[in-house]
Amino acid sequence: MRFLNFPARFVYVAVLLIVVNAGCRHKTKVLKSPPHYNFSTPLADKLDPKLQEISGITWDSKNNIFLAIDDGSEKLYILDKDTRIIIAEYIFGKKGDYEDIAILNDIPYILRSDGMITKFIKDSTGKVFGLEAGTIGLTGVNDFETMYSDTSRNALVVICKNCEMDDDKSVSAFAFYPDSIGFDNKPLFTIDAAKVASLSSFKTSKLQPSAAAIHPVLKKLFILSSASNQLVIADLNGKVESVFKLSPKLFPQPEGITFRGNGDMYISNEGINTQGTLLKFAYVAVSDSAKAKINKAGYDFSTPDEKMELGKHLREISGITYIPDRNLILAENDEKGDIFVVDFKNKNGNDGKMKFGGKGDYEDIVYTDTAAYMLVATGSVVQVMTKDSTLATKEFILDRGGASEFEAMYLGADGKSLVLLCKECSKEKDEVRTAYRFDLATLTFSAEPLYSVNIAGIKKILNDEEAEFKPSAAGINPVNGKLYIVASVGKLLVVADKNGKVEQVIRLDPVLYNQPEGMTFAPNGDLYISNEGGEGIATILKFTYKK
Repeated sequence: MRFLNFPARFVYVAVLLIVVNAGCRHKTKVLKSPPHYNFSTPLADKLDPKLQEISGITWDSKNNIFLAIDDGSEKLYILDKDTRIIIAEYIFGKKGDYEDIAILNDIPYILRSDGMITKFIKDSTGKVFGLEAGTIGLTGVNDFETMYSDTSRNALVVICKNCEMDDDKSVSAFAFYPDSIGFDNKPLFTIDAAKVASLSSFKTSKLQPSAAAIHPVLKKLFILSSASNQLVIADLNGKVESVFKLSPKLFPQPEGITFRGNGDMYISNEGINTQGTLLKFAYVAVSDSAKAKINKAGYDFSTPDEKMELGKHLREISGITYIPDRNLILAENDEKGDIFVVDFKNKNGNDGKMKFGGKGDYEDIVYTDTAAYMLVATGSVVQVMTKDSTLATKEFILDRGGASEFEAMYLGADGKSLVLLCKECSKEKDEVRTAYRFDLATLTFSAEPLYSVNIAGIKKILNDEEAEFKPSAAGINPVNGKLYIVASVGKLLVVADKNGKVEQVIRLDPVLYNQPEGMTFAPNGDLYISNEGGEGIATILKFTYKK
């Protein structure tokens, strides 16, 4: 292990740089995401230009589609559940300032800014039209942008954006009962705007709701405020529980919010000199059955036993590997030809560095007694000789034909090979993820794929046809012999046999696993997972193996 014995001049320079940089380090403020979500990793779709000023959106669970309206338009738009493409559009009334849409008892209702609600009707012949269902009877000047469905009350709830009856500390909400009395002009509840301000992590203007929806799993009210860049979570009587800042970059003008039955959240943004967007945030929860799976897998993935924060030099950490006889971790930083030594036990991320080559899209690393092997995103393997100080390199290219993207590579169960697992490769059609074997004795790739992971099996276990699986790291557990695969895209931990047959699938909390890109095992089965920092701080999480 001579490569760990760095020259004395290197150690002196490294220490000097650490001391100098410590005084110049800038603090990075990471915005907090609401529980069960990660606002740093949305799935974003640009919408049709017709929806540049999208002002309301709702999920139609009966027909498996999205319904949306555009501010200033008299049309209701039907969006495909997967592509978000407009598949139909209907005129429901005269032009006006329409702000939100909600479904109650399978009927869409549309809110105008003055408090008038239109009922969308489609008769047996297919004819569609809008019928004025009611107008709120408040005096003075009033402005509304928010309406949601409350099935427990069998009512639509309209929340003031600016109402004359409210002061700086209050925001009123009113119920509309379409099957009985219509609007009740007495507030259903009042939101404490002063409490919202006190719970906010930054100073901003008064809460001005632009959209709201009830979470189908948590049974909480989620309220957006575009004007004050806030997401407020309250109980169903409007009692404020928590407040989160919305990044203007990600949420330039959030005007719509809706949930699917599994808790996945969708937020629409009006376009500002560009197209409107629809952002999806996957819901992650640890149920009793999931805990059972965690126990079976041997780890509690909801709570790491130890955590290490890494410096800026490893903010884009994309792969890690364990050195058994030294209890150290080797790490590599995407796009730099450097290998870093990390002393996790003593939480020292600056234990040494080797430069083996120039810039490149390096995605993973595997250590053996004689060499370190680097995975390039296109599928080639770079051998870095570590038995002497030359750090000589050779590159071996996987020629599989077509476009290939790899992020995961691990030492095979036989200890004599490397296994490369596709993140997304041509001819897979998002149905499988294919693995390829690289023989360490002959330094050649096998002609045929080693195995394939069936994505349909993952979706079946999760009961989620929209689940994504794009592997970013993998490894063989040295204790139980199982293959563990992390997917940053999809936020999944998959346990399979060594031939890729899926046995367990565990959802990962996106707040804890903001971008899991590296994985490695200690000989006793302890598992380490690394996260790229993105706009925050890179981390390595340790999970103690529990038999």
